[in-house]
Amino acid sequence: MASLLLPGPGALAQVQYANKVVLAEGTVSDDAKAADGNLATNATIKPSLLLGYTRLRMSFPSTAAAGKEAGMYLKPNVLISAALLGGATLTTYYTQGAATTPIDSYQLSSNLLSLSIQAAGISRISFVPSQEFNQIELVFASALALGQDIEVYEAFSTVSPLPVSLVAFQGQATPVGVALSWATASERNAAQFVVERAANAPMSFLAIGQVPCTGTSTQGQAYTFVDPRPAPRSYYRLRQLDHDGTATFSPVVAVQWAAPAAALCAYPSPTTGAVHVAGAAGTRFSIFDQLGHLVQRSQASQDLGPLDVSGLPGGFYFLQDEATGQRTRLWKTN
Repeated sequence: MASLLLPGPGALAQVQYANKVVLAEGTVSDDAKAADGNLATNATIKPSLLLGYTRLRMSFPSTAAAGKEAGMYLKPNVLISAALLGGATLTTYYTQGAATTPIDSYQLSSNLLSLSIQAAGISRISFVPSQEFNQIELVFASALALGQDIEVYEAFSTVSPLPVSLVAFQGQATPVGVALSWATASERNAAQFVVERAANAPMSFLAIGQVPCTGTSTQGQAYTFVDPRPAPRSYYRLRQLDHDGTATFSPVVAVQWAAPAAALCAYPSPTTGAVHVAGAAGTRFSIFDQLGHLVQRSQASQDLGPLDVSGLPGGFYFLQDEATGQRTRLWKTN
């Protein structure tokens, strides 16, 4: 199982990607690909000595949060040099109506930024903004870029305010596919979750299904989705859409999946009242509490469910194959 469990309501930093290019000056090719939410595509900046600088500014679908990570994915055609970093800046802006106000500016050589190398040599450059913003701009001083092309993959930020408080997102390999489950602590103006899958890194995500949201709720909600045709290793994320068209993304979980096996498994876990039990057709199993007391008996089909466990007290339980003794754990919440 791959999972992301978070410490309490509202703890998840929901990532959004820039979705529109609002300014491109200098030689910039394929600029829209820097704002398409896809880390497998990119714009290319070719600094021009005639202009003196090259800039690319993008906007986000929602206001980015202060005090939460933001940044860009970049890839120069050689290793990032001190001269190149010293000649580049990231600037945040807040646009409201016709007014655009610059907020923070970070030189790429500043110790206020973090840099890490991702797959395929892409550099993830990030910072923690001091104020909210909804646009971000990358500027290269051409004389210091030394003739290097710079690939710009995506700009990212954390949504503020969070339209959905996602508190858990996990994936589990089962005989019938990869079972995804997630939970929210609250929702506001939420329309649906789009389940997206990628089978490569850098990740090129494609939508594989939709799950309607509750909408607006201050109560916890639980959701499930089964991918019946996963790759041997699949990456998943949730794209949460609001009724106004705003989109935000969950973190990514990776799940290893093999050909269907006869092993008993139960999902989702945790569950509030219903659970699917998968295993070889006809498998009889028993449910035991943590003290080893038998609390329930049932029989698995290839995908039996949902099995109602709402009457069980909250806590951990074990499902045991009565023929083989194989066990799987289940977490029941109140």
